[in-house]
Amino acid sequence: MPKVSDEHRAAMRERIQSAALACVAHKGFSNVSMADIIAEAGLSAGAVYVYYRSKEELVVDVGRRVFQERMTALERLRDQDPMPAPAEAIPALMLGLIETEFFPGVAVQVWGEAVRNDSLSEIGRGILDEIGGHIEAYLALWLSSARGLDRAEAAAEGRRLAPAVMGIIQGFAIQSALRGHEFAGYYIDSARALLASL
Repeated sequence: MPKVSDEHRAAMRERIQSAALACVAHKGFSNVSMADIIAEAGLSAGAVYVYYRSKEELVVDVGRRVFQERMTALERLRDQDPMPAPAEAIPALMLGLIETEFFPGVAVQVWGEAVRNDSLSEIGRGILDEIGGHIEAYLALWLSSARGLDRAEAAAEGRRLAPAVMGIIQGFAIQSALRGHEFAGYYIDSARALLASL
């Protein structure tokens, strides 16, 4: 049997993820089955189940990919000299999220499902912890470089502020999902004003 390349596996995962996003966007998370995703992907059930055992696992993987891309973008901002202030960096992060298919509609649906699905909730908490760690590290570095706090003070303050900054991003998702993308600019301006006080 021929060996499957990493590129082929990545392409298959992306194909399946795109199919899942299309299905969830069209039917809603709770109404989509693996059979719907398999049909949308145009693959056999066996081919899909090699990569994903459930729609929850699949959608979480999509979300993880999207958020990892945004955290990489945050790291790039963190590496700039001078480092952008939170009033610039966090809105840039949010604007990047609305360019994805996952955000905000699918993300909000998955968060809602995680309230009643223990395995999805556990995975979601892990992702939130990871995102929180990235935001905390960014804030600590920024507070140290821009505000002159020593490392310990900056780390403590970054840890204190990170949950609220994450809440701003999550609020952006919920309000964008409910009010539409046209509301995004208004929310971004509001977030900039709030974050400027840091």
